[in-house]
Amino acid sequence: MAINEEIFLGSGATLAFVPEVDLHFRILHSQTGAGYDSGTVKTKLKAHSYFSGRYKMVDNIYIGCILDLYDQSTSTTSPTSSHIITANDSDEITITPAHTLTLVDNDFAVIRAYGAPCVGDASGSVKRLNADNWLGLVETAAFPNVEQEMKQLNLQLGGSRNFSHQYKGIRTASGGNISVMANHGAWLYYALGQCSKISAEMVTTTLSNNVQAHDTSVTDDLRYVYLDTETNVGDVTNSDKHISTGPIFYKTNRSGDILMPPIMENLDVLSGVELLDRTQTSATALTNPITYTFNELNTAILPSFALEQSLSKLETSSIYTTGDTTIGTESHTFTRIARGNRVNTLTMTANENEELKMTMDLNTRAVHKLATSESYEARGGVTDNTQLFNYEQASDEGEFLEPFFFSKGSINIFGQQFLKITNFTLTINNNLVDKRFIGMGSKDIKSAIPAQRGYEISFTALVTDNKLFEEVFTETEATSTSVVTDGSSNGVIQFVFDKDNGEQIKLQFQNYHISANTWTVPDDRGPITVEATVMPRNLVTDGCTVKTHWVLQG
Repeated sequence: MAINEEIFLGSGATLAFVPEVDLHFRILHSQTGAGYDSGTVKTKLKAHSYFSGRYKMVDNIYIGCILDLYDQSTSTTSPTSSHIITANDSDEITITPAHTLTLVDNDFAVIRAYGAPCVGDASGSVKRLNADNWLGLVETAAFPNVEQEMKQLNLQLGGSRNFSHQYKGIRTASGGNISVMANHGAWLYYALGQCSKISAEMVTTTLSNNVQAHDTSVTDDLRYVYLDTETNVGDVTNSDKHISTGPIFYKTNRSGDILMPPIMENLDVLSGVELLDRTQTSATALTNPITYTFNELNTAILPSFALEQSLSKLETSSIYTTGDTTIGTESHTFTRIARGNRVNTLTMTANENEELKMTMDLNTRAVHKLATSESYEARGGVTDNTQLFNYEQASDEGEFLEPFFFSKGSINIFGQQFLKITNFTLTINNNLVDKRFIGMGSKDIKSAIPAQRGYEISFTALVTDNKLFEEVFTETEATSTSVVTDGSSNGVIQFVFDKDNGEQIKLQFQNYHISANTWTVPDDRGPITVEATVMPRNLVTDGCTVKTHWVLQG
């Protein structure tokens, strides 16, 4: 057994991705006792065994989340009432204000996605999140830090020059950052807001078990997407039941008998959940790629995700499990969960002779601290790195591990391809505004509200003509109303990055002006360069498409 003098090393450190999607659970309507009975203030809800028999919620991790309560006899698409979660344990949730519904069988609740990490399959009494997910080719990452506000007062008491009293104010999580060498473009979903379309290859299979699990006769580690009929076998686009902010894809646990997230039974039906045919690749061709179409979301909703940081001493049989109750403080594994991460700023950069990189500055709702005695297994129970979700396939198909490169990119502006660009930067800024609200149940909880969206494109190019200089004096912005296939439209800025195997990231913007350009004459009489800044106002509708192997859950 480890002792506290032993040092945590980076060899035992993992940063894992946890999707945040709407969480559905059926309510145990027959539960009685304080907080449940009709003669009391009804502030508690207990999950049915359909849910609690497969998943165990991490204690108090959903504080501050919004819960929608559904009376299934009235509507399965419009909630009867909405509440704030003030506490939760493994299968019970406390809410405010109290609900007034007389619960019956099949009534259910949905925890809204923001700040709600997706549950994983429980292993006995050990809790898990859906955290067996690879982050991609991470170059650097900073886990959000917790800043504690201190209040010091004199209480109008003399006798000393020292403060008479101090206490702790609000806690704020900040500073989260992820920088990746982009081997896929799915991160754009979190910056833009919605996945409006999916095109993927499906094979025939449907679920025959109850709503929380799938047919155990199928092999493990499969990915599913919801379709509204059983006839959409083959190359399909998403159905009218598709939820643009997730769940997008469901996946199974390693034993193949539990779906994560729990299926949204009010929207999805077992007969409509079909198996995704896995994307395969050679050095020059993709088979069964997934194509996502991302669009701007203009509501107060912006997709979020959680980050799980686990530090392990790697010396026990359960190397990622917390909750050693034989000692006063945690010894083997230290785990933190940053939830409600929204992308405040996403920056794409492509410099000469380098990989395409994406850097995301995060706005974090809260950092969750596990109880010392709480038994929790990090990484979703997966100890083999090569079995992490989205990595296990990439490690088998080496091309999926390759990043996009500058050399395979093209940029079209003013209807022509600029061939002499040496670097470019695209910045998407959501300008998130922090707000705190009464009744959240914890002084740790804040909300990030999207404000003015802004785009900025800057690049350096070798000069071949004076087109960019002339455009500074143009009063009319360049505009287009639809996507173009080749970037030849004068009204569209198009960025395309390809891999040799066919994976692609494509972005098209409209309504733009040149806001600045700087012309340089080098002292060594070398090539003349121009440094330009372009300000587009909009993404073209359906103007962001990502063809990839990456399975996006939401």
